[in-house]
Amino acid sequence: MIGTDYRIRATAAGGLLRTVAVIATDAVERAQQIHRAWPVAAAAMGRLMTCAAMVSADIKQDGGRMTVEVDGDGPVGRVVAEIQPNGAMRARIQNPSVDLPITPEGKLAVGQAVGQHGVFRVLHEDAEEWYQSQVALKTGEIGDDFLHYLVQSEQIPSAVSLGVLVRSDGTVIGAGGVMVQALPGCPAEIIDSVSQGFENLTQISRRLADGDNLESLIREVLPEPIFLYPRESLAWHCWCERTTIAHTLGSLPRQDLGALIADGGAEVTCHFCRTAYRFSASQLRRLRDGVE
Repeated sequence: MIGTDYRIRATAAGGLLRTVAVIATDAVERAQQIHRAWPVAAAAMGRLMTCAAMVSADIKQDGGRMTVEVDGDGPVGRVVAEIQPNGAMRARIQNPSVDLPITPEGKLAVGQAVGQHGVFRVLHEDAEEWYQSQVALKTGEIGDDFLHYLVQSEQIPSAVSLGVLVRSDGTVIGAGGVMVQALPGCPAEIIDSVSQGFENLTQISRRLADGDNLESLIREVLPEPIFLYPRESLAWHCWCERTTIAHTLGSLPRQDLGALIADGGAEVTCHFCRTAYRFSASQLRRLRDGVE
């Protein structure tokens, strides 16, 4: 996958500071286009996609899939972002056509759109096992909830800054963020310095839209010397396949397949990329016979 989106990891303070920074503008814009998401919904998807890219930074190439979701009581409903080890990302949102007034601070009302009651959930699946952990939503702003998740699940002091810049027509022109974690033994004065750097690290999405790179953002937060790992490409890509959907249909109870056959066939639409897969009655009949 070749594009402008990427993730970069960095360490400082002799390895006691760990950083993951992400730019995902193109992938978030693709998600907005596919779901025809209004600005506040696009921002919610973009923030969650950035979280997924951050939390999955350490999974190995054969490490399966990471899913991050927020399920709150706000009008956008459930929001899901998924990423594979190769950097392929996709997202979906239950209600993309949500319109809310801008906050008094002049920002998109993501917290109101997501809601303050619900869960922030992370699921990691690979070929051998899976695990899931979740925390209650704090504000619905997603960045705050991701930070709460990191502190609760990993018990490591962390700082997170996310941003998605969306035009009034829904076009995404900047999306990304920075996460820093202080590992055990990191001196308090270094942690204080990083905290001060984060306070000064504002308007990330605007800066990314204007052409700033992640390396420059990292250098504003971490003390020298900094070790930067190679860039890792990120891109929108949906991995839905007709054969997988056919297998799912074939596993339906015989009577359910019979009802679909009687209706003349079935159409299954991927919730992530909106691709529609049509199965004729004869194709369903063959699937049914293969189940027997």
